[in-house]
Amino acid sequence: MEPNVKVIMDATGCTETEAQSVLQEAGGDVSRALKLLDAVSKEIMVVQAEFNVAGREEGTGFLTAMFDMASSNVVHADLAFPLGPDKARMLDVGMPPTVFASTIKSVRTGLSDRNQASCRSNCAQIKAKFSAAFIQAVTAMAGRGQMDVVNERLAKTIGGVLGEEVKVKTRAAAHSLSSVSSVLGGNGHSALSPEQKAAELFGAPDRKEPELQDLDNLPSASPQEELPRIMLMCEPEISPFEGRPARELVEGDEVIVKIKDGRESARYFAELLGGLVNDELVPLCAPVIKANKMSDTFVEAYVEFGPGIFGQFFIPPDVKVKTFDSGVELYDPFQNEESLFSDKRMGRKIVAELGLLIVSTLVLIAVFLSLGW
Repeated sequence: MEPNVKVIMDATGCTETEAQSVLQEAGGDVSRALKLLDAVSKEIMVVQAEFNVAGREEGTGFLTAMFDMASSNVVHADLAFPLGPDKARMLDVGMPPTVFASTIKSVRTGLSDRNQASCRSNCAQIKAKFSAAFIQAVTAMAGRGQMDVVNERLAKTIGGVLGEEVKVKTRAAAHSLSSVSSVLGGNGHSALSPEQKAAELFGAPDRKEPELQDLDNLPSASPQEELPRIMLMCEPEISPFEGRPARELVEGDEVIVKIKDGRESARYFAELLGGLVNDELVPLCAPVIKANKMSDTFVEAYVEFGPGIFGQFFIPPDVKVKTFDSGVELYDPFQNEESLFSDKRMGRKIVAELGLLIVSTLVLIAVFLSLGW
């Protein structure tokens, strides 16, 4: 056995075949080979960001996001904003990932109810913009040390959600999930996926991966089985004069909302529901299924688009929301189609045929009169 291969095997515990392969990839450099093996074992990219809104005394925020580099999924994300100078000093992007994540959580719980609700909403929208392509690009750029480009990408994403121009300072590094979970979750995580481990660590709902089933022996569907829940971020349409105040929304009220969710899967459901046509947002009418008055300054509401497909939005309680009885013109999927099923197309055809009938009648009358003379 080659001495360098044995050194790598003793240092990492890999097999002889794996050691030979990585040594060949590293051009015979043992040090580089060890770094390559170390990089392979680190499946989580941790992004820690500080952002600032110019001209605001409490304009500092912090974001943590953990990406599974194998599947390009977000396993954890959290946000604390807006923070004043005193609270901002409690956080630094150079902190260890677990300390940074727990400090963000602690600082966020000290904010007002309104700001906590805003953190939840903004974090969900930012997380929705972390598509697979975005994660792959950020991971690659961070690996090449192109942090200026990473800062620009995150600034555009965060600023787009906040509606403000922000400056971002980012630290990104690859970590093994075991090193992240060792501080917060202890042992016993080896049988879980990265998403499940992160959910266990940070308190998110644990979503188990569906088991593979035999296609020739599928169980029959049961109406008692719970449907998978799909949550889409929405924004209600506002009507200052004819709308209903958000604090008065009750179960069954039909409100007008737009699906504003940047995830690829959310775009699919938005198009399926008719809420996205040619990349333009279209208002939809959906019944309210739950409304929570989180404080005197914020209401959290949920609507249902269909079985298992829900929408969520946050809004101040005194803001008036458009409802179905507010005379809102809803989207007509046939309005631009040359089809007899379109009301406008049918109307134009009837008018044209009536006009032709009148002209024909006048021509016949003129012919009979001329023959009579």
